[in-house]
Amino acid sequence: MIVVLAVAAILLASSFTTPSVAARAKPQLRVVTLSPFVVVGTGFRPAETVRVNVRTEAGAASRKDVAGRRGGIGMRFARLKLDNCPEYMVSARGNKGSRAAVRSVPRTCGIDPRPTP
Repeated sequence: MIVVLAVAAILLASSFTTPSVAARAKPQLRVVTLSPFVVVGTGFRPAETVRVNVRTEAGAASRKDVAGRRGGIGMRFARLKLDNCPEYMVSARGNKGSRAAVRSVPRTCGIDPRPTP
């Protein structure tokens, strides 16, 4: 009986000190700037290799980064040129199973106020 109580106490104590998978933050992506196109991510597993794919009406690009010890990544896609009302889709997949995605919210874009030549 004492052994059972001791094992139960150890299991209970370890459940408070070890973060569970459910308590871990879910991976998230955020587009920081459009020119240059910069993406940051959080919640990935430390040292996880993450491939980020970007699709826009202007083209597509893909890059890899290794998440830091806090699970963060950051990438700059300098060659992607977006217009004033961009549409984009960004997805990320880590080699340890993490996934995240973000896409632009369709905006109502008006007529370009610049006169045509």
